Amino acid sequence: MNMGTKISLLLTALFLLLSCSSITFPAPLNEQEAALVKKMGGEILPDGNLRFGKIIIDRLNMELSFPAIVNMRGGDLEVLISTPKGRTHESLLVSDIEPFHLQLALILIGAENGLRFQGGHLPQGSILKMDVKGENFDRHPVEEWLLDKDKGKSKTNEGWVFVGSNFAYNGICLAKEEGNIVNIWSFGNTILDNPGASALSDDCFEVFSYNVPETGTKVTVYIKVKAKE
Repeated sequence: MNMGTKISLLLTALFLLLSCSSITFPAPLNEQEAALVKKMGGEILPDGNLRFGKIIIDRLNMELSFPAIVNMRGGDLEVLISTPKGRTHESLLVSDIEPFHLQLALILIGAENGLRFQGGHLPQGSILKMDVKGENFDRHPVEEWLLDKDKGKSKTNEGWVFVGSNFAYNGICLAKEEGNIVNIWSFGNTILDNPGASALSDDCFEVFSYNVPETGTKVTVYIKVKAKE
């Protein structure tokens, strides 16, 4: 059994355990479950939720969150969220989370990675809902910060697809090497991607400056599996 298969089986088992949480508060993990979280590089928080690096998994709501900062208030965009070593000159937000931690956390909230589009030889990846929230503004869809230049309005709220990163022969996460967390233009390795046809063009979106707070504003990004319409 190769390493990828082992990780997949471990994550599937842990997801099944996490989904059996209490209605009002996450059920405590037993010793074996806690050891599995630790083995994957995570920790159990006092409130029963999980943390992988800077990513928090809300077990009750099956939702994850992490910090980011507003990186641009104008200009064309090809990346929604990059790492500090990524394409920051064309990324709306920047976050210093580990892309591999995000890949693990997405699986633990029930998401499945797959193809960017529908109708391929493999299933499309899960579609995720993404919101942003700051100290001075309420939580809202991140699409409100993206201006569709062809339509003259915010990007359609179609969600973001879990494609997942490839890995080098030595186990290095290529999304980390390339600095991609969430792409708008489908290019290179990333964790989440744009599921729409606009992902094929690098000239579809720009910052919706009227809606976006000042550069450097700290925000929290929230991600969960998008309910099927």
